[in-house]
Amino acid sequence: MGDDSISTSLQPAYILHYTEWQESSYIVDAFTLSHGRISMMAKSARASRPQIRALYQPFRPLLLSWVGHSDMRTLTGIEEAGAGVQLADVALACGYYINELVLRLVGKEQPQTEVFAHYVVALGDLGALGEPGQPAMEAVLRMFELQLLDALAVLPDLARCTPNSAPIEIDRDYRYHPANAIAIAQNRALDADLSLGIQKEKTRMGEGDSRDPSLHADGMTLDEGIRVSGRTLLALAALELDDSQVLQEARRLMRQILRVQLGDKPLRSRELFESLARRD
Repeated sequence: MGDDSISTSLQPAYILHYTEWQESSYIVDAFTLSHGRISMMAKSARASRPQIRALYQPFRPLLLSWVGHSDMRTLTGIEEAGAGVQLADVALACGYYINELVLRLVGKEQPQTEVFAHYVVALGDLGALGEPGQPAMEAVLRMFELQLLDALAVLPDLARCTPNSAPIEIDRDYRYHPANAIAIAQNRALDADLSLGIQKEKTRMGEGDSRDPSLHADGMTLDEGIRVSGRTLLALAALELDDSQVLQEARRLMRQILRVQLGDKPLRSRELFESLARRD
């Protein structure tokens, strides 16, 4: 049976990214409900009617049809499935940011219905920023980051990420080491000497984990960690993101946690977001 004989019809989807190809086509990266993230060739899409060309945009719910089962399908149909989310300025940059997270972290051909549902909710929340009763922008982004990592089974247990898996204490400060997903409780009087603080904490807790959290798991790369309160770690674990102090700490912490999964390649959308935030 040939690859083109395998057809899929009217699948709920969003376009994450598209690029022009040759004179009249697009290469489309789409996030679909039942097939996860896939790439498709939209042949002659740029020569189609204006109403159809207008559908090739992010943040618009679509029904896509395609043929093939290889790494690059052929798009055979595109239909509108509802009103697109209208995003502008910083909200638009946030939309591109969550799209880039999905592109970078969700593997191809991996159905992620849970992530798809969280993505739809995040887009709706971004479209409603500033309206009464809606979550703040930082809360929307942190919620999606946490839900995405949890669905992909790579979110650390932030409520018990101590060396011996003891519960995080709400009234203590910690230094969280993202490379090893370990939080070391800090002695405020000794925090200027991080290595001494780590050793004293290991002794106090009587833990048997021989890993040094100040080093990456490779045993050579320094992981200095990031200072964070127990309150913030517990709030993130419980998805309680309505406190401004928690959100302030969470932004720095989640950036480091995500870096473990993303690697050192920077997010292009983050540069756009930061430039728009400065302009505002």
